Amino acid sequence: MERIDAIVRDHLFRECLDKNRTAEENREFCKHDLQHFVDVARITYILLLESDALVSFTQDNNLGSLQAAKEVVYAAGILHDIGRWRQYETGEDHSVIGAEMAAEILERAGFSPQEIRIITRAIREHREQREGMSLLGELLHRADNLSRACHECGAKDKCYKFATMETGNLVLIY
Repeated sequence: MERIDAIVRDHLFRECLDKNRTAEENREFCKHDLQHFVDVARITYILLLESDALVSFTQDNNLGSLQAAKEVVYAAGILHDIGRWRQYETGEDHSVIGAEMAAEILERAGFSPQEIRIITRAIREHREQREGMSLLGELLHRADNLSRACHECGAKDKCYKFATMETGNLVLIY
């Protein structure tokens, strides 16, 4: 997972983490920090394994190895919310701007153009479930929601997403 380590050490990734932290300093709702990114990456990979689709995902996307597929999944999870701070500042969709920033980071981390296309598509798709999504986009979207401990949140009564979250009434799913 050297390429994942390269992502986490990347200067733009670190800058985005810092900007997310600053932008969310007084945020009452869920934060978009490294712990959230790692949780989403891990849950996305678990969902892929549970769907018995790891081999077909690897083959269908010409990823060459199961290890490469794992790194693609983890990269999508770790990078999916790096554009959050920009959304707070400008109103831009964080999934779109985040995918653009992710492409730069992924190239420096040694991902191929094909892998970058797969990852950035999933990042663009992760905000809402809709027809025509890639498998990785669908799993990333679900993992993003499953990563939250909504039942423990002090702001759940004010959260517009609480009623639709799978984690709303359950203590632990993943």
